[in-house]
Amino acid sequence: MKNKKIIYIIGVVIIGALTSGYFIEHYYNITKKTDIKTEGMQNSKINLVIDTENKDVLPKNFRTTKDEINSEKLGDTSLLGLSDLNISGSGALSEKGLAMIKEKIGNKITMDIDLRQEDHGFVNGMGISWFGKDDQANKGLSRDQIIADEKNKLNEISKNGYVMFDTLPKGKSVNTISEINNPENVQTEEELAKSLGMSYLRITVTDHEKPLDDQVDLFVESVINLPQDTWLHFHCRGGAGRTTTFMAMYDMMHNAKNVSFEDIMKRQNLIGGSDLLKSEDKDESQDRSDFINKFYDYCKENQDGFQTSWSQWIKKSEKKS
Repeated sequence: MKNKKIIYIIGVVIIGALTSGYFIEHYYNITKKTDIKTEGMQNSKINLVIDTENKDVLPKNFRTTKDEINSEKLGDTSLLGLSDLNISGSGALSEKGLAMIKEKIGNKITMDIDLRQEDHGFVNGMGISWFGKDDQANKGLSRDQIIADEKNKLNEISKNGYVMFDTLPKGKSVNTISEINNPENVQTEEELAKSLGMSYLRITVTDHEKPLDDQVDLFVESVINLPQDTWLHFHCRGGAGRTTTFMAMYDMMHNAKNVSFEDIMKRQNLIGGSDLLKSEDKDESQDRSDFINKFYDYCKENQDGFQTSWSQWIKKSEKKS
């Protein structure tokens, strides 16, 4: 009986040791996973920043398709149809900046085409945004989710009557103001555009990447039946990649049958847009270059006034190849 009791005690000790080891290892693994998750969250921190001060200046990288182009740089590039497009582009807006754009355009029906996927808005006329890594804070979210989240964030600023701003390095944000108490005015971009007598279209595009098919469809569908004299102003945060992409797309919709792909891309670059075909530019996604090339083919082949959507065309095109 005594021997059985000793064996039982030894067994309990061994089981206890094994169990303790399991729980220690299990706890370590959980802790390790938590640390990794926390590190990931820290790396993807969202900063609320000021993009633009509310000043009487045109936004960064402002240009129009009516701008004069240096003849030496132009060479033999075709300008056919360019000045008839009635479009402009720029970086992030402010209230006064958008008013200056409208004044420069003149007495025309004007649509503000907002290409930003990231949440943004206006506080006391200043342009603000929620900036994530590579300016891709909302990547993976639908357009409806983004618009709802953006409204909630701006409503929260109004409700709290206070906002504090972060800063970004290398001139990526305006760093002269750190906070605002009791802001007089908090607006979405749609509210701002409509207050200035403009219509508004939101196309949510991930910075540095090609637009998703549903957003391309929305864009094409929204612009094909506009009144003939309508002026379109395209903008993203910097006025470079996304803005150039959609200005070139609009150019292609009107001129692809008569102007080469290379000439359309070069003339958009010459008026102040990005060189989207420059492979060594780390900010330019190869997918975006491939997309814009295919979109040109879509426009050139179109025979039904764009009743065939981009999504329909690309599916048929992929099946053929």
